Amino acid sequence: MSGWIPWTRTARWGIVLSACVPSCSGPEIGDPWLTAGSGASTGGGGDSTGTSAGSGTGSGGGTAASTSTTGGGSGGTTGAGSAGSGGDTGGTGVPANVFGIGLSDPGDAGKLDKAAYLVGPGGGVRLTFAGIDRTMTDAPQAWKDAVALAYERDLVPILRLGPPWGDRRVRNQSDDGAYLSYQQLAAAYAAVVSSLPLRDGWPIYVEVHNEPNLCYEWACDPGDGNDGWMGYEQIAAEYAHMLEDVAGALHGLGDPRIRVTNAGLAPGGAISCECGGDGFQAGITSAEFITAMKAAVPAFPSFLDAWASHPYPAEGLGWGFFVSYEAPDWKGETGLRYYEHELDALGIDLPVVVTETGWTVDMGKGGPGDRAKVAAWMKNAYERVFLADDRIVTVLPFLLQDPNWDDFAWVDPGGASYPVYDVVRDYRCQIGMPPC
Repeated sequence: MSGWIPWTRTARWGIVLSACVPSCSGPEIGDPWLTAGSGASTGGGGDSTGTSAGSGTGSGGGTAASTSTTGGGSGGTTGAGSAGSGGDTGGTGVPANVFGIGLSDPGDAGKLDKAAYLVGPGGGVRLTFAGIDRTMTDAPQAWKDAVALAYERDLVPILRLGPPWGDRRVRNQSDDGAYLSYQQLAAAYAAVVSSLPLRDGWPIYVEVHNEPNLCYEWACDPGDGNDGWMGYEQIAAEYAHMLEDVAGALHGLGDPRIRVTNAGLAPGGAISCECGGDGFQAGITSAEFITAMKAAVPAFPSFLDAWASHPYPAEGLGWGFFVSYEAPDWKGETGLRYYEHELDALGIDLPVVVTETGWTVDMGKGGPGDRAKVAAWMKNAYERVFLADDRIVTVLPFLLQDPNWDDFAWVDPGGASYPVYDVVRDYRCQIGMPPC
């Protein structure tokens, strides 16, 4: 990619320093991000090694970077932060930044380098952690590494935490035959999240599952109390109870850095789903699903810290996806503002985390067949919608890089950027969120 700067401490802080001299007076800190003390470190218990990297802002207009230090073991001290049991990390606060990107896996150093260069300090990154079940008592090492790598690059992790890829029968993780109690699964969520290397003053968002209003994301078995089909009201009730239990367990950890969101819903959903098969009856939007969740669990959505939404560009509510977004007609606006439709159904204004959005280039799916158009439309979406609404916390387009979803990707399988990556990064730098 032209202009690509691999992430290293020297290269990364070189970018920040060149942007902030002489005009910057430090990052803008504000809600919903938290502020904290100086330094940053990550670590685990026992003989693990912690890594420290932090930044400080001076009143004279420059940005200073701390040197990297390492330490390990429970209670070990590194720089201005501590490493060891619990893995807490220190930081000077999170720059206000709406830009972000989504991954289809936990991510690695290479992908998170690309994410950091794209979105900048304080930007969000959606990490997909598939595989949680009610027997888990600790996060896999790959998940811990991904969170630590994100924080090291000054990214805010948004975790899509859900079941294994090969088994979407979340309801089978329930504690009761009615599929309305999920205390053991909730305890597993809490155990996993509490074992991650969190960073002082920096939030972590937990998106509980993904699009349960689609049949294949909340699968049912034939004969388990149904007639071979399950209606959306039942699915919504089961998911609402699961979400309530998980949110309660996560909030019960007493850590204000941990923010809980719902699973982003598909704008168009199913009225009923065939159990044990692929059949479904379409015809509703996520608004009806939300209404059914509220009927099943009256406390919903009061236990959420933010609302996760999937406002893909569309000309209608739940239909006509991936149309153009340009003058004079701005066809995709209804879909891009779909989160407003969901907030209306909720009856409350919550901060919004856009955990999926974006265009496919594939004409067979409704896309334009032209990556330059995707780039221009995405820039327009930021300018006219996402940056214009202060309820939006971060926007995490689907997706950075995945050969299985290359029609949506911002980086090709070989690592070269597509036009949308370059155009959006240039736009972010142009508006200084934060300066490049």
